[in-house]
Amino acid sequence: TGTGGLFRIGKVGGTNWNYNGGVKWISPELELNDVGFLRSADQIFQFANLRYQTAKPVGVFRRIGGGLRQFSSFDFEGNHNRNQFEINANANFINNWSVRIGATHKPKIFLNTTLQGGPRWRFSEENFGYVYIESDDRKNLSGSINIVNSQAAENNFSFFKLSGEIRYQPLDALNLSFAPEFESRPNKTQYVTQEDYSGTKRYILGTIDNQTLSAAIRINYTLNPNLTIQYYAQPFISRGRYSEFKYVTNATASRLDDRFQLYSSDQIKRRDEDYSIDDNLDGIEDYRFGNPDFSVVQFNSNLVLRWEYIPGSEVFLVWSQGVRTSVGIDQDLTDGLGSGILGQQPQNIFLIKATYRFVL
Repeated sequence: TGTGGLFRIGKVGGTNWNYNGGVKWISPELELNDVGFLRSADQIFQFANLRYQTAKPVGVFRRIGGGLRQFSSFDFEGNHNRNQFEINANANFINNWSVRIGATHKPKIFLNTTLQGGPRWRFSEENFGYVYIESDDRKNLSGSINIVNSQAAENNFSFFKLSGEIRYQPLDALNLSFAPEFESRPNKTQYVTQEDYSGTKRYILGTIDNQTLSAAIRINYTLNPNLTIQYYAQPFISRGRYSEFKYVTNATASRLDDRFQLYSSDQIKRRDEDYSIDDNLDGIEDYRFGNPDFSVVQFNSNLVLRWEYIPGSEVFLVWSQGVRTSVGIDQDLTDGLGSGILGQQPQNIFLIKATYRFVL
C-alpha cells in the first residue's frame, strides 16, 4: 500500500551553469524487497544543486568547476531530521592531474534507526571536509590519495579516512594496483543493545574506539584478447574497543550530556565476557549484556582465468580463498593483521562457469 517516487526539475548538460532541485519520497508502507533491496523507508528528501563548469581551458586548468548542494530530510510523522549544506570544487590541470575538494555542514542530524526500534535519536551537528588528488592515469605509473575528516560538536563522534592507490603498468598486457585504506571512527554514542528494566526499555550505548585497516590488491594479465588472468586480494582488520557504557534518557535533547546517563562504577561490573548491571543499586543484578569488543581479521582472494574459446562463448575457472578469524583486542592493527592471517586454515572454493552463445 506504500508509495515512492522522485520529482526533479532543472538543467543538466550544456555549458557552464547546471542546476536542479526536487523531492524524493519513500513511504513507511513501501515494500520492495521481493523485487530488489530497500535499505530504509519513511523518508522524504528535498534537494537543490547548483554547479558551474568551464567549457574551455583556463590558464593551467583544462577544466575547473565548483558547486553548491543542499538537502533536507523529513519523515512521514512530520519530523525534520536533517539539514545539510555542501560546497565543492574540482580542477583538472593541463598535465592531467586532478583535484577535488569539498566541505559540508550538517546543523541538524536525527535518525529513526540508530536505536533499532527505539525513539528517534539526535546526533550533534557535524562538519566534514575532503581532498582527492589523482595523477595522470595515462602514465605507466600513476596514483591517487584521498583524505576525509569529520568532526561532530561536543566531541560526539569523528571520522578520519586516509586512502590511496598506486597503479603500475609495466607492459601493455599487465597492470598492477595496490590500494590501502585506514579509517578511524570514535563515537561516544555507539548503539550496543537494549534490555528490559522495570517494564521499560534500556537503550544502551557505549564509547567506541573503532579502527579499520585494509588494502585491495589487483593483478590483471592479458595473454591474448581471448585469454586473461585476474587476481584480487583484500587483507582486512577492524577493531572496536568499548568503554563508558550509558543508557538513553532523552534521545532528542539539545545537549549531548542530556541524552544519556553514564553507568556508575557501582552499577556496572565486568563478569567474564559479560557486563552485569545493578541499575537500582539494590545489590541484585537487573540485567546483563555481552562484551561488544571485537577485532576481526579477514583475507579474501579470487583468481580467475577467462577463456573466450569461440566468439561470444566463454569459460571461467575460479579459485576463491577466504580466511576469517578474531585476534587479541589489544594488538596493534598491523600485528593483528599478520598474526590473524598466517597459520589459519583458509576456506577454498573452486568454480567452473561456461557459457555458449547460440547464433540463429
